[in-house]
Amino acid sequence: MGRLKDKRKEDFAKEFAKSGNLYQSALSAGYSESYAKSQSYKLLENVGISERIKEVHAEIEKKLIERSELEPPMSDEELLSILYSVARRRPFKGRSMVSVTQKGKTNEKTTEYQYSPTTEEQLAAVDKLARIRGMYSDKLELEGNMDLKVVVDYGDNDENEAPTDN
Repeated sequence: MGRLKDKRKEDFAKEFAKSGNLYQSALSAGYSESYAKSQSYKLLENVGISERIKEVHAEIEKKLIERSELEPPMSDEELLSILYSVARRRPFKGRSMVSVTQKGKTNEKTTEYQYSPTTEEQLAAVDKLARIRGMYSDKLELEGNMDLKVVVDYGDNDENEAPTDN
């Protein structure tokens, strides 16, 4: 597909792909604040924009993989495993590597650490898992009498008599 012809739509797609923030992405792309607040969701409904967002995501992912900053995409099982670990506040072990170049010589230092998810991160993981399991209902179903009775009042004429063009 490639770049979008409309500059604002292209800018929105790029910004949204990076940040995921609908409101800020619309503002950054040049849409008015009132549009960003109340109508920007319509941009995501545009097929061209949503396809462009997917392309930008793929481009970013490819660059990160090439620079070895990101591993290939996670499997569904791996993703769920991490969510469950965060929801249960299990600590993670990690490693960070820092490269420092001084006087033409590069030194790499690796530090190992342990990280425990915060309560906020735990609640976010539980919320995501509940959504995945379909525990929330996004649709509201109403039952009842849906009959509609329309009464038209034409003014002073008799109740059953239609108005005349006199």
